[in-house]
Parts: sequence; structure tokens; C-alpha cells
Amino acid sequence: MHDNQFGIFNFSTMIVILLLVICTSTYIRQMKPDLINSHRHGFRGFFRRSAVIGDRLSPLVSGLCFIMGAYVLLIR
Repeated sequence: MHDNQFGIFNFSTMIVILLLVICTSTYIRQMKPDLINSHRHGFRGFFRRSAVIGDRLSPLVSGLCFIMGAYVLLIR
């Protein structure tokens, strides 16, 4: 199996990065709500959307984080 030198082009790495962004955005929004507010657009709006996904789908996101963690530790 050929290992790609750039991690962002690897699908499993991209999923891990996306989950980390969702979890981090949700945590920052809970601790410092003024950093991620609803009036941002563009790049900062992406973090607001990620925080909303983390808030609304927290059991699903937690399960996906657990599955990806097990995948990275045991299979990869």
C-alpha cells in the first residue's frame, strides 16, 4: 500500500482533522463565546458552523472521535 507523503490528501487523516476542528470549535465556543459568534462570515464562519455541528450532534461526534481514535491507534 502506497503511503501518501501529504497527510491532508489521505482520507482518514482528513476525517481526523475535521473531527478535531469540530471538537475544538465546540470547546472554544463553550469557554469563550465571544471568539466564535454568529456574526462571522468566511473563514471564521467555518469555525462557527463547526461549533454548531459539535453542539447539535455531540453524541454522534463523540462516537466518531472514539472510532477514529481506535482506528488510528490499532489499525494504522
